[in-house]
Amino acid sequence: MSLSNRDYGITVEYDVMVPMRDGVVLATDIYYPATNDKRLEGVFPTILGRTSYGKNWKSLWIDPVANYFVPKNYVVVIQDIRGRGKSGGVGQYFHTVNCNEGLDGYDTVEWIASQTWSNGRVGMTGSSHSGIIQTVASLMNPPHLSAIWVDVAPTNIFAHEAREGGCMALWMFAALFLHAHDAPEISGDLQKRKDVLNGWQNIRNFIKDMPLKPGQTPLKWVPNLEKILFDYYHRGEYDEFWQMECCNQQQYFDRAADIPAVFSGGWYDPFAVATTNQYVAMSNKNRTSQRLDMGPWNHGGRRNGQTYSGDVDFGKDASYGIDGYGKQRLRWFDRWLKDIPNSVENDKPVRIFVMGGGDGKRNEHGRLNHGGIWREEEQWPLGRTEHIKFYFHDEGCLSADIPNHEMTQLSYIYDPNQPVPTIAATSAAGELLNLPDKFDLELEDPRDYMQTMFYDGGAHQKEKCGLLGSRE
Repeated sequence: MSLSNRDYGITVEYDVMVPMRDGVVLATDIYYPATNDKRLEGVFPTILGRTSYGKNWKSLWIDPVANYFVPKNYVVVIQDIRGRGKSGGVGQYFHTVNCNEGLDGYDTVEWIASQTWSNGRVGMTGSSHSGIIQTVASLMNPPHLSAIWVDVAPTNIFAHEAREGGCMALWMFAALFLHAHDAPEISGDLQKRKDVLNGWQNIRNFIKDMPLKPGQTPLKWVPNLEKILFDYYHRGEYDEFWQMECCNQQQYFDRAADIPAVFSGGWYDPFAVATTNQYVAMSNKNRTSQRLDMGPWNHGGRRNGQTYSGDVDFGKDASYGIDGYGKQRLRWFDRWLKDIPNSVENDKPVRIFVMGGGDGKRNEHGRLNHGGIWREEEQWPLGRTEHIKFYFHDEGCLSADIPNHEMTQLSYIYDPNQPVPTIAATSAAGELLNLPDKFDLELEDPRDYMQTMFYDGGAHQKEKCGLLGSRE
């Protein structure tokens, strides 16, 4: 089967069942370089993606990874992780709390290296949960894992994902519907799948009707995901649950493989601090090339090619998408998996997008022209950073000037029946729009109809009809 007519064509071996050490098998698609629909002879480096989102998700895996790298003479392996898709271990998937993920990553990497078509070098890539999957595999030190590119991923789900700031991050409720709608536990029950989709569409009502109770949301049809919802919901203290390696990799960074690694993210991504902290830890520990790459994006902005986050636009230099992101990753993996002398190791280790400099006017899409530029640096945090204190002034502004008189008292009214809404924030999941009348659940992907419940990025802090929590 040919999927591409670029440099090389592609042939695909679907649903290869790769065995793990405990006997569970994981469904794996293998994309090979080909000419005239015939697989090329020889050995190749491999790009591995392990995913909870479905190995056949076109916009996440097929177009930006398989269709990009295979024509460039790579084998691409995309695998449904344990308990997802067609893989074994149904019922063992607990969102991002999966104790087998590190060992499964190790076993998959070493299985690839043992194949006759492998040159023995495996690189991993992936975003969000697939970034966590790379980190936990790295902690296992598989001998043939040669390079990684971790994008927009938390490393401590208590601090970065589920309980950031103390309260449960409510977008995690939406994330669990994202993972429940195609759960193998309900794949054969169309009514339960529709029930989950209906709950996802009505998630605002569930939030308004809190407190949540077991059995009262459609997540009850996927018991392992309902269980993890209430772990996220009730575990407000950092306890033995959050201390598990699958929840918090930060405490085990000393065990991470010393291999070339890129940690990429966005300033409006919920895991921006996790990304920068992981880079700092790995650059201090490892001798191999470590890189930090931070753009002006939200959780999906680098991959989607957008130039904006929320209500703010940063100009054409902020647009990456499949081609821009693909060129970045290709150069990285060419160096470490093919030994191509492209001097990537001589690049400055830190690349950041500095926001600002635009004219502040509204563009044709109604967003503020904020602008910005890319800048390369030698370190993070920046050694020449100046810390400036700002002070409240009684006219309602912040200034570096020290107030020269006693401030007038400022106050505001707090009404718990009218809580302050979230106008703009960071998020990695959203609600589901109403599906078209002729939507076919067997043939179409409801994820194409997701949207955030607030501005996913920068925005004027003003209530607006339609935003979660705003007065209608």
